[in-house]
Amino acid sequence: MEAAFEVFTARGYESTAISEVAAYAGIGQGTVYRYFGSKREILDHVIDFGVDKIMDSIQLPTLLGGSNSVAELIEATRAAVDRLYDLVDREPRVLRLVLVEAGAIDPELSRRLFGLEAIAASLIAGELARGVAGGWIDPDIDAQVLGHIIFGLVGPWIVRELLGGSQPEVRARTTRSVMEMLERVLPPRKAAS
Repeated sequence: MEAAFEVFTARGYESTAISEVAAYAGIGQGTVYRYFGSKREILDHVIDFGVDKIMDSIQLPTLLGGSNSVAELIEATRAAVDRLYDLVDREPRVLRLVLVEAGAIDPELSRRLFGLEAIAASLIAGELARGVAGGWIDPDIDAQVLGHIIFGLVGPWIVRELLGGSQPEVRARTTRSVMEMLERVLPPRKAAS
């Protein structure tokens, strides 16, 4: 799996032959087919491996369920975004494969990746709903819609960085803008006196 991940992320899925994966792993090509029926099946496992790396990087347990105020939620979100940018710096190939290349391989994989976006947005929405129930997030927000918006605000900037547009000042400005938007939208409105 690690060999396939390394070769797919270095050369691209379409440009990689199974023989290259086998050579990188130091095994025969027949051994690869003992465990996997096709190159596409290997890709599914490689995508899972990449998604696991992304989830480990974000550290969901520190993002979900630990906040008791808008300020804590925003700080946890900022930290998760920073960890995601750290992953971009450390292993850009992981995100490039999962977020850019894989979606173009076939419709099934594209739907699967959209499903991952829906799961991520749903997790964010769940945390927002927890805040609404706790009284520290505005009850008038639509947690589902805002979950997708938050994910949608961060995602394009990550993809931009992956495509060679990395600029620290733009990264800092976009992160700050998203957090400022959340600071304005999330707190409950104060009653007029």
